[in-house]
Parts: sequence; C-alpha cells; structure tokens
Amino acid sequence: MFSKLNIAKQNAYWIYLIIAGTQALALSTVYTVNMVYQVTQVGLNPLQLILIGTALEGTIFVFEIPTGIVADVYSRRLSVILGYILLAIGILIEGSIPVFEALLFSAFVAGIGYTFLSGATSAWIVDEIGQERASGAFLRASQVGQVMGFAGIIASVTLAAISLQLAIITGGLLMLCLVVGLILFMPEDGF
Repeated sequence: MFSKLNIAKQNAYWIYLIIAGTQALALSTVYTVNMVYQVTQVGLNPLQLILIGTALEGTIFVFEIPTGIVADVYSRRLSVILGYILLAIGILIEGSIPVFEALLFSAFVAGIGYTFLSGATSAWIVDEIGQERASGAFLRASQVGQVMGFAGIIASVTLAAISLQLAIITGGLLMLCLVVGLILFMPEDGF
C-alpha cells in the first residue's frame, strides 16, 4: 500500500509540472501575437479591444464563486479538466473565426475556463502530495513555466511568420493535448 501511495504522489508531482509547462507553452504561444492578430487580421478598433477585455474580466468576476464550488465540493480534477477544455475552446474559436463577435464569445468561454482553474490546480497538487512537498512543487512548476513560456514566445514568433492564426490555433491545440493527457493520467486520490 505504501509503495502505491508513493507512486501516485510521484505521478501527481510530474503531472503538475507537465501542466505548468504545457500551460505556459500554450498561453505564451497564443498571447505573444494575440493583440497583433486582433488589430491587424481581425481589424478591431480600440473600443472593440476594450469590450473583449471587459468581457473576459467580467466573466471571471461573475463566475469565480460558482465554478469554485465545483473544485471544492465535487472534484478538483474535474474543475481543472473543465477549465482547460473551456480555455482551449475559447482560444480555438478566437484563432479560427476572425470576427469581433466570435472573439467576444471566445473571451466569455475562456473567462469561464480561467475560473474553473483558479486555485483548483494548486489545491489539487496539495491534496495529492501534501502541504510539505507542495512548496517545492510550486517552485519547480514556476521554473518549468518560465522555460516553457520562453519556448512559447519563440514558437509563436516562428509560427506568426507563417500566419498569426496558426500561432493562436497551435496554442489551442496544445491546450487540447493537455486535456487529453489529464483525462488519461491525472490522479485524484487525496480529495
């Protein structure tokens, strides 16, 4: 029993690092070129840019508590998976449909995704590996995130040389790959 528990904790630790790295890679691939895409390719004006940002932040404000209930009452794993699914869908909508209304809707979807993730990933890893090991995991995840974020910037600029949409869609697809991996391998033994 002890060895199975120890293996589960090790798997959770490595999955947490994969989450941090993949998230940083995907989001920096998207957000490095996001504003350039919105202005040059979609043709948004300053008011439309403000409306999209407001839609994102307003959605986060409204849905923070209801989505937090999912992580605290039902399952942190479910909350993390739902968050990344919605975030991926929001990114893919933005990259696939270069129209203001689609970008507004994508901000709404991504905002809900962010609220499902808010605190759930950190709470999940603390539940899985314990509070004493979590601080080391947070530090290592931050380091992995920084390296992968830098790699995402390089990937984004490289892809943007071909197409701005390609960089955004690639980030969304990376997020979907993370979702598939989490569905298959993310444990939840400590909830």
